[in-house]
Amino acid sequence: MPELPELEVIKQRLKPMITGKKVREFRILKPYLLKNYFSGDLRGEYVEDIVRRGKYLVFKLGCHNIYVHLMLHGSIDHLLPSAKVRKSATALLILDDGAKLEFSERTAKKRMSIYIRSKDEAMERIEELGVEPLSEGFTVDCLARILKSERKQLKRLLCWQSKIAGIGNAYADEILWRAGLSPFLISTNLTTHEVERLHQAVVEVLNWAIEKVGRERLMEKRDFLQIHGKKGCLCPKCGDIIRTVSFAQSDTFYCPTCQTHGHELKDRRMSKFYR
Repeated sequence: MPELPELEVIKQRLKPMITGKKVREFRILKPYLLKNYFSGDLRGEYVEDIVRRGKYLVFKLGCHNIYVHLMLHGSIDHLLPSAKVRKSATALLILDDGAKLEFSERTAKKRMSIYIRSKDEAMERIEELGVEPLSEGFTVDCLARILKSERKQLKRLLCWQSKIAGIGNAYADEILWRAGLSPFLISTNLTTHEVERLHQAVVEVLNWAIEKVGRERLMEKRDFLQIHGKKGCLCPKCGDIIRTVSFAQSDTFYCPTCQTHGHELKDRRMSKFYR
């Protein structure tokens, strides 16, 4: 699933290509994609900006906002006027210069979503999101309050969008590995020093990933990740073997030496091991 770094890069790449352009047509190709009733017309509106909020990209037009959540397999591509639209396309935003934004989903699960709202209309899913982890408001004290607010497994809290917006399964693994913390450590049990380490890791990993993703031609590959998806490989820090364990319908990757005091975690459905 695209997370904060991938979405930041998509935003950065699209912004100079579409800002200031007029919408010629917005076409929904797959009806399941549009998640709210919209009978209006976006033609003639200018693209004023594109921003990211959590895992949403928001296309700000003159009178409306288009909210896009790519889910697991969604993508957005800028196509030249002569380019053919792919079969996987779910929607098209056609601009006055003939270029197109092609929204696609390469899966049969159909989970990608688009909401179109007028600018004066609230978007509840956006308002419910937590702090942006690369914003000025995400301080060590802010993170400490979040950790104390809920007694949750640490990885679960990092991925909880109403607490911290934009972090998902892959980068949570990278953050916890860099911080040297178990994914199943209970959030309320962290020491002051551990909170500081975790905060530093969040900021460092996300900024590092944005730079890395920006160099990639295919964002979904994520070959640069150091621990996520690297089961059986050697830990870049200590040389131990990277393990994986089931977590919330996903796999969690970790290093026993760096994160769990040498212990190999059992499946969380059976284990009571937190640290």
